[in-house]
Amino acid sequence: MQNNGSYEYTEICDSIWQIKEDDGVYCTLVRGSELAVLIDTGFGRRNLKAFVEAQLTTPYMVINSHGHPDHVGGNHWFDTVWAASEEWEIIRRFQEDQVAYEQKELPVGSQISLGNLHMDIIPLAGHTRGSIGFLVKEQGILIAGDALNEQLWLFNDGSLSMNALYHTLQKTMELDFSYYLCGHSSEKYPKEKISAHIKNIENLRVDESSKRNTLGFETYCSAYSDLHGSSEILFTADKLEQGLPY
Repeated sequence: MQNNGSYEYTEICDSIWQIKEDDGVYCTLVRGSELAVLIDTGFGRRNLKAFVEAQLTTPYMVINSHGHPDHVGGNHWFDTVWAASEEWEIIRRFQEDQVAYEQKELPVGSQISLGNLHMDIIPLAGHTRGSIGFLVKEQGILIAGDALNEQLWLFNDGSLSMNALYHTLQKTMELDFSYYLCGHSSEKYPKEKISAHIKNIENLRVDESSKRNTLGFETYCSAYSDLHGSSEILFTADKLEQGLPY
């Protein structure tokens, strides 16, 4: 972990930094030879724009991986912010009167050229409907926001069913990458760790002993661990209404 003035950051590789915001939230800066991309803006309590621009000699884009307040709170520091169209409703819900910046749609399935790097925009629906990931092809790294956290949440605004999450995880395993980054960690995780989430769903624990109160929601917590890693999924009972995918 390095410290540069107001922010600490972890250099994942020469071109990718995990920037530590407040309360264990991370934004990701990808620096290409002709364009940079800032993924997420944290809670926005400090001037993230000033920090980012001090690190760059190129133009840059700001993109939200999804619309929850710990990832869009700093949008107001910037002039333009991109996101998947399905996520703007959630972003506006949390931003209220702060949406003074220009909002632009980022099509899922598109590619952004950063010069020496290329970034594919990947659908990662589950944690929210419009969650997206960013596959940096030359580095073999998928930047996943909250869609692949070690503890996955399926109970808050915009979250989908367990069935939808399961199919997203399976499709993600089919993509060509070696490691992934999350929105609440500075660690680079091996792709195989995603299989722990898949196994967790296949062995889902739903009983009285797994009940929790999470941010005012009555949730269940299903935990699983194997050689690939550990997984926790926090979910409300309504996320099982479509049944389980097996």
